Amino acid sequence: MATTTNKIKKIGNGHFLPLSAATLESLNLRAGQEVTLTTDEDELIVRAVDDTYDSTREAASRIAARYRRTLIMLGREG
Repeated sequence: MATTTNKIKKIGNGHFLPLSAATLESLNLRAGQEVTLTTDEDELIVRAVDDTYDSTREAASRIAARYRRTLIMLGREG
């Protein structure tokens, strides 16, 4: 566990908390990645969003579209 001190910065109507490269690396995060923020009393918990479900669903949609006719024919067999 690493501890750092950062200042919350304001840009327009929003605020952001800059994270060092070392912090991102220790959390296995990258720039542009989606995270979930949870508050628990006075703690902020940051978790990476599991995007494997979305990519799996997209792959299944592509396969279903490509083999639509075959899948329909297989459905009639049983």
